[in-house]
Amino acid sequence: MATLVHTIDVHKSDVNWCSFSTKYLATCSGDKTVRLWNIDDFSEVSCSPLNGHEYYVHCCCFSPFGTLLASCSTDGKIIIWDPKTGDKQSVLSHKSKAIIRVCVFSPNSQFLVSGGADNMLCLWDVSTRKCVRVFEGHENTVESCSFTPDSNYLVSGSSDGDIRVWDARFGQSRCLFYTGNEDVHELGVSCIVCSPTFGTANRSFAASNPGLRHFLMATCGGDNLVKLWDLYTEPDCTVKLRCILEGHSGTVMACTFSLDGKMLASG
Repeated sequence: MATLVHTIDVHKSDVNWCSFSTKYLATCSGDKTVRLWNIDDFSEVSCSPLNGHEYYVHCCCFSPFGTLLASCSTDGKIIIWDPKTGDKQSVLSHKSKAIIRVCVFSPNSQFLVSGGADNMLCLWDVSTRKCVRVFEGHENTVESCSFTPDSNYLVSGSSDGDIRVWDARFGQSRCLFYTGNEDVHELGVSCIVCSPTFGTANRSFAASNPGLRHFLMATCGGDNLVKLWDLYTEPDCTVKLRCILEGHSGTVMACTFSLDGKMLASG
């Protein structure tokens, strides 16, 4: 059973995303702010709130080691913050200056990907803050994206309800695999996550299956459903539906695996 530990009610509008590091909890909101909280007592850190966005903040995420925090907004900005000081490290934007709906760091900390209302994804080099690749192919707003645990591939979902797989490794900008909305979430893909321990993410599996790249992926959307998928990236790239999880009576906005991969939560 889950037990309520603490309630944070400081934001003045919708809380759109939350993200943990080893030290902090970050939250972002329609009130244009990102806020940081100590995870030991949930007190707000001295540098919070982080002010810099001019409109609705859709997403925030920590880098794998917690040294950077990224947030993105309707204002078209992706801001990279130092969570220790609250200082802005960089301000990025798509060439189109479009609304940015989602941003995610790669597990190896090398890249940050962002997706938005220009139907595109931009892949940023974290060390140089330069856009190294643009992925085009979605026909509507990119609302969700996730790296595979090996950081080699990228999966994205749009408001059209489709998912696409991209090569984040060798510079190929073409889509490697596409699944139409009739097979995914016809009312939009709100969130995509990959299990951190399943298949190739497990060292013993990877060692015994050197020619196979197999991951477990979860998606959710406006059709009130959560779906589990088998994602194969090598030798051929393909996505196969594993099962459908029913129970929600409204749009499923987010889903996430536990760190050990044994549980999946959705809301």
